[in-house]
Amino acid sequence: KNADKSTVTCLNCRTDFKFYGNTTNLKEHLKRKHPTLIAIPSTSNDSNDPDTDLQNIDNLDNLSNIQLPSTSSNVQNHSLTSAQSCIPAKRSRQLKLFGSTKNNELTIAENNDIDKSLVKMIIADYQPLSIVENVGFLEYTKKLQPLYTPPSRKLLTTKLLPGQYDIIFSKLKYMLKNVNDVSVTTDMWTSDSTKSYLTVTCRFICDDYLYSPVISTKEVHGSHTRENIASVLSIIFNQWDITSKKYHHPYVAHTLNLSVNEAIDKNKEFLQVLKTCRAIVGHFKHSSFATDKLQEFQKQMGLPELKVKQDWDIIADCVKILKPFESMTPEFSGEKYPTLSLVIPLIRGLQLMVKNIKPEIDAGISLQNSLLDAVTRRLGILEKNKIVAKSTFLDPRFKKTTFGLADNAENTQKWIIEELTSIICLNNEDYNNITETSAPATLTESSNSLWEHFDNKLSKVRSVINPEVNSTLIVRQYIEISHLQRGKNCLDFWKQHKRTFPELYKLQLKYLCITATSVPSERVFSKAGLLTNDRRNKLSPKNLDYIIILNNNYNMILAIQ
Repeated sequence: KNADKSTVTCLNCRTDFKFYGNTTNLKEHLKRKHPTLIAIPSTSNDSNDPDTDLQNIDNLDNLSNIQLPSTSSNVQNHSLTSAQSCIPAKRSRQLKLFGSTKNNELTIAENNDIDKSLVKMIIADYQPLSIVENVGFLEYTKKLQPLYTPPSRKLLTTKLLPGQYDIIFSKLKYMLKNVNDVSVTTDMWTSDSTKSYLTVTCRFICDDYLYSPVISTKEVHGSHTRENIASVLSIIFNQWDITSKKYHHPYVAHTLNLSVNEAIDKNKEFLQVLKTCRAIVGHFKHSSFATDKLQEFQKQMGLPELKVKQDWDIIADCVKILKPFESMTPEFSGEKYPTLSLVIPLIRGLQLMVKNIKPEIDAGISLQNSLLDAVTRRLGILEKNKIVAKSTFLDPRFKKTTFGLADNAENTQKWIIEELTSIICLNNEDYNNITETSAPATLTESSNSLWEHFDNKLSKVRSVINPEVNSTLIVRQYIEISHLQRGKNCLDFWKQHKRTFPELYKLQLKYLCITATSVPSERVFSKAGLLTNDRRNKLSPKNLDYIIILNNNYNMILAIQ
């Protein structure tokens, strides 16, 4: 308290503020400016346990008992040590950034929490494992929490990363055990250190939600022969217990790209224009002088008409024709919604859209005809592909309406009825087995005669309603339901109707999880390039596998912990 008795001075920062006979201003100032210097004196002389003197930072009422020393005009000469000597010896521990500590050490729980956050940062941002050895990072962590020591790189790779991987592995394996059907996509890529890797993703529907986790990234040794690739895939499938019958269906986006390339290669005039455009772009990219001159000319007004106007007309026509193909690719590339069921309606829409375009020059007309021919020949046949057709039929947004030919729609309906009949027959066998085993072991002759009439009548009813008729009725009822709006998620429809159509619900789990492209696994190796650059090319294949799986399933980690 100062001589005028109306102001007080903080002995730590020498700030003056009003004094009204209580410690409110002092309390608020210490809370805001010096939280780690707050000391609460003991209010009891009977306790011998120092832990009973610990108080919460918000409980500052006892500060009124502290006797602050009087000061003179030369208060600046007081040191922090002399100020602290005026405070009673018993005090609470200093508060640290990550909570209270004992004996100036982090608790095991606090240390583990920071370790987990560090691992999540490394996997989420694809940071190099050597970051824990970088001087700047160590200084930064020391400023945040002086009591924390980051783990060594060895500890990261032998304990922390494998620990997080084991959590994800167990969770995914449990989920896969509870689903009957999964869709698998694969892709190969080469790291900066010229190592070849095979990444596998799978898609499945669990609890009416579509999952697309990465399950493995393995190094491929030797030539990329089908035997070597099959051997790596077998190891991965056995590791995840994916061992039953597998079916192959074409990569639709790749087939679409082949159709476009085929049409362009057939159009010599447009192909020549493309080569010229590429040469011009390449010239300006490699010459800053030419780029500056081009920009200078672009700013001028009244330039004469270009002599290559016909080339610009060709480009304008062809861009207009190719635009629908560019729009189609992102539709096939989704990870959070079924994509195979989109193939038939999108191909049908693409054909109609390209056909309705009116090119103005011969080169445009030629490209249009070539594209329509290639799409019809390469992709039009997918209406007859059982897997693709069934997927479209089981999508309540499309059913039979998007098929180009009525015969293809009718054939698909027959395929669905046949598979549905098999499911119903299997269910009936299970029901009969349960009924037989649950019947009383011994029945008297009198009881048999009492129930004989009922049993005979029930067997006649069962014989009348055979599985094929039942399947036909179920499919007909499904078709008669109003179509789901195109912008809605078809999985939500099946979630609501799983009790109405239990057998169809099982079928959609099988076909709607299938992806139309290998984009999920392609996205992985585009990200993995960040992992295998010059600063990270010493990653072992095992650690690379850990980080890729953890990164691509990062949201699942957050949900678990």
